[in-house]
This record gives sequence, structure tokens and C-alpha cells, in this order.
Amino acid sequence: MLERILIGVENCMKLEMIIDSPKCYGCGACVNICAYDALHMQYDVRGFAYPQFSADKCINCNKCFSVCPAVEEHTKKLLQNQRPNCVYSARIKDDKIRKSSSSGGMFYVLSSYFLSNEGYVCGVVWNDDFSVKHICSKEASDRDEMMQSKYIQSDTLFVFGEVKQHLLDGDDVLFTGTPCQCAGLRLFLGRINTDNLMVVDVLCGGNVSPGFFKEYIRYIEKEKNDSACSVCFRTKKLGWKQHHIAVKLKHSLYERARRDDEPFFSLYLGKQIIRDSCFQCGFVSKERVSDITLGDFWGIDDLTVDDDVGISFVKINTDKGQKFIDAVREDVRLEERDIDIAIKHQINLRCAPIKPANRDDFWNDWREKGSEYVLRKYTVFGKTNYIKRKLIRIIRGIMHKRTRC
Repeated sequence: MLERILIGVENCMKLEMIIDSPKCYGCGACVNICAYDALHMQYDVRGFAYPQFSADKCINCNKCFSVCPAVEEHTKKLLQNQRPNCVYSARIKDDKIRKSSSSGGMFYVLSSYFLSNEGYVCGVVWNDDFSVKHICSKEASDRDEMMQSKYIQSDTLFVFGEVKQHLLDGDDVLFTGTPCQCAGLRLFLGRINTDNLMVVDVLCGGNVSPGFFKEYIRYIEKEKNDSACSVCFRTKKLGWKQHHIAVKLKHSLYERARRDDEPFFSLYLGKQIIRDSCFQCGFVSKERVSDITLGDFWGIDDLTVDDDVGISFVKINTDKGQKFIDAVREDVRLEERDIDIAIKHQINLRCAPIKPANRDDFWNDWREKGSEYVLRKYTVFGKTNYIKRKLIRIIRGIMHKRTRC
């Protein structure tokens, strides 16, 4: 008995070392598993959620430590049963759905299969305050809210328990999330029967601070003197590749694209606003912790396939995942591909992102001088930066023309 208690205390101490360090993914698995309220999520000064530990409520059950995907040996166990390695480019045959999707429409295809069979779909939806959360639903209207990429880290509180209960009730469940969330869920479920569960991870470029995104929206509201109503990160107004973002306000519209150095995407793609753990992510490789991996399939040079409306990257990681893809083939245009095409253009299939040299300066300015100062200094929201980047683009265009001549 004494030995068990000592092990429990030791493991809680190990977990504390993770949750108070850059290793913590913020997936929420530890909070979801704790039945004694000894853990809760709390936002830090940069707007990232971290578990907070209350030692007086802990009974040393070790469950929090056992479900942490930041523990390397836990992740290794999750990869032991992964076998198939088939890769496809995929496009839903319904072009209307594909145009309203962020990529090739594969989430719609997979979720429709589950809904048509009375199953549950678990994905990310917007909150009223422009944060995001995971929900489970068997309603098509809720599934539609889950469509479109949401680049902010989502709140998973309670949803892991819902997935578990649905599985115990014999229901089919499709769970979609970032690799760390998928790993956290699988560790949370432990040894219960998961034959009815399909886990789908998305190729993740890093978990963005929910606090930063709220300040970004507030800045747009201030500039527009209007109130934001909704956000779409990938409208495809300028095509699939441009990452065109649109913020609908009550009386106006904010819209910009990647080609315009749009501030959110400049900071996101520049890795300024992602979580510390993303720079040492344990899930950036061809080996995945899910049944199926989805993402954008960049790098396909076949114009009959790449019509700039969207192509999904689909990687099959388990026999279950292959059977599922086979079941929805009639609704999708599938082309088998060499994974090296994707690896060349998707850093998250080969290594973790590199921390920007000025990232500490960025967050120090955020903490000391506020979000408005940071957005003006580091993005085209500041007129000086906007003019500078425009001039650089013009000069590059001139040099390119001279080189071609």
C-alpha cells in the first residue's frame, strides 16, 4: 500500500514537471480523467490553456500521468499497432461541398457516413466569444458547424468522457482532432473496446493561442468600428492556396489573403503564435497515432487534379482506417500517391517547426505593451510594415522579370 502511494506521488510530481513546462500539449486528457477536481485548465498571460494542479484534492490514483501524451513511452505504445501506409489525394465528387470545405471535403464524406449510420461525430465548433471547443453530436447541423479549419486550440473539456460513454453504449463515434488530442483520447480510453471508434488526426501546423485570436478579432472590430459575427479561415474566394480569411461583422466585412501578408496567417505560418510544445512535438512524422490522417495535399502538379478548389491528403494508418476509406470510395475521387510528395510540402510529416528567433521578443512585447502594439509592430496592421512588405514584393517582381528576360 505504501509503495503504491509513493509511486502515485512520484507520478504526480512527474506530471507537474510536464504541465508546468513547454512539454505540455494542453490536450486536456489529464483534466478529463481526474474524477476529484484536482486538475483544471487555466489560461496563461499569452492566452494558452495549461492544467493547474491542486495537491489537496489529489488521491494519488496516477490516472493523470497515465493519459499524458507528452510522456514518450505512452506515445510509443500508441504507434505499435499502426500498419498500413497507403496515401491518397482525395476530392469529394460534390463540388459544391468541396468549395465550402477547407480542403478536398473529406471530413464531410467521413462524417456523413457516420451520421447516416446513426453514429456520433466529434469535432470543433465556434463559441460565441471566438474561442473553439470539441462537441459530440449526431445532428447534421452540428456537423456542418464542424466543417472548415479552425486554427485555434480547442477546449476538449468533457468531450473525452462523452466519447467513452457513447462507446460503452455501443454507438459508433468519429473523433477528429490534432495529433496530441487524438493521442490524449486514446490514452484516456485505455483498455475499453474501441472497435466502434474511428480516430482521425489533422496535419497540424501548431496550436494557436485562443487568447491571441480573441485580441486579433478585437483589433479588427476596433479598426472597423463594428462587431464581429463570424469567421471563415479558408473562403476559397481567391482559390484554395491563398488562405483567404473573412471576418463578417454586423455592418462590414474584413477580408485578406495570404498573398496580402494577412496578419493572422503571417504570424501563424511564421510560428509566432503557436504553443511552446509545438516546437518539440512528438507527433511530427509519417507514423501517426490515428486510424486516418487528413490535411491539405500540397505539391500535386497535375492540373487535371489540382483545379485550385481543394485536394485532401489522406493517409491510412490502420486496417480499420482502410476499411473505412473503402466504404466511402463512391463519393470521392481517390488517387494513390507517393507520400514523399506530401512530405516535401508538409513540415509536420517530417519534423517539428523551428522556433522563430524573435519569438520571445514578440511575447515580451505582448505582455508588456499589449496586443495592439504587437499587431502593429509585427504585422501589416502597422502601416510601416505594410508599405515595407509591398515594396519588397514589387522589387522581387521586377527582379523575377529581369531574370526571365
